[in-house]
Amino acid sequence: MKYFAPFRLILPILCTSVIPVAAQLISPGKTFNGPDRTITWRRWQQNAKDEFRFRTGDRYLGRAVWEHYLGFEQLRTCSKAIKLSMIRLGNEDVLEEVVIRPGSRYAIFKVTNGSMTANKGVWSWTVQEVQ
Repeated sequence: MKYFAPFRLILPILCTSVIPVAAQLISPGKTFNGPDRTITWRRWQQNAKDEFRFRTGDRYLGRAVWEHYLGFEQLRTCSKAIKLSMIRLGNEDVLEEVVIRPGSRYAIFKVTNGSMTANKGVWSWTVQEVQ
């Protein structure tokens, strides 16, 4: 109980000195240049044959490193299997391919790049119907 009185005097002083520092860290008008934990997705786009749709996204990891995403979703009205291969972002190849089909309608590809900005280039891929 004898330590309670000094603690009661010091606590308000500590609180008032910490609050301005915390307000500087969370200032609403300042830009935060640290890593981003969320992917910024663009809107969905349909392919020409209405078999699937796709969209791209980016995420900043900090220190000029970006992750670029390409997502696919097969439409529920499509009953055939579709192979997506030869996927590229700018001049960088994605060394994976995938088949989307009923029961496995989604695919996401990721490219990490440390030398470019959020606008890395144009995505391209090849679509092939699988029997």
